[in-house]
This record gives sequence, C-alpha cells and structure tokens, in this order.
Amino acid sequence: MATLKMTERHKAMAYVLNREFGYPMTAIATLMGVAQSTISSAIKDFEYQRLIRNLEQELNNARIELNKLGYNPPDVIMGLLKWLEF
Repeated sequence: MATLKMTERHKAMAYVLNREFGYPMTAIATLMGVAQSTISSAIKDFEYQRLIRNLEQELNNARIELNKLGYNPPDVIMGLLKWLEF
C-alpha cells in the first residue's frame, strides 16, 4: 500500500465509520486505499484531538462561569483567599 497522509476530514470519517457505524478497520483501509495500521493510528489521533477539544470547551465554560460570578484573572486569587478565611 502507498503511504498517504490522511487529512483531518479523512480521520473523522474513519472514526465515524469505525466507532459509530461499526465498520472494521480493514474495510475502511481498503476503502481509503491505506494500510489498516494507518486507519488505527488515524482513529487514535482523532480520539485524542476530540478529547483535547472537549477539554478546551470545558476550560472555556469554566472561564465564562467565573467571569459571570465576578472573578477576573487578577481577582481570582484574592477571591479565593477571602473565601478560605471563613
């Protein structure tokens, strides 16, 4: 098999075909013209990227919530210190 670089779009398609539709990696590899190991790596890479993006979203949500509560970067430590003083 020729070594081809998979785009993010192809990785996403491989992920959906395997994890959501249940297609075996060998069938996806044949469909995309790459080795099964390439598909395996692509799916793992996509899972890591998905996890990272989800964590980034969680961080953004935490920042928004803290901002709504009146905490801004310089005020956070002072607010925590006041809270810890009971």
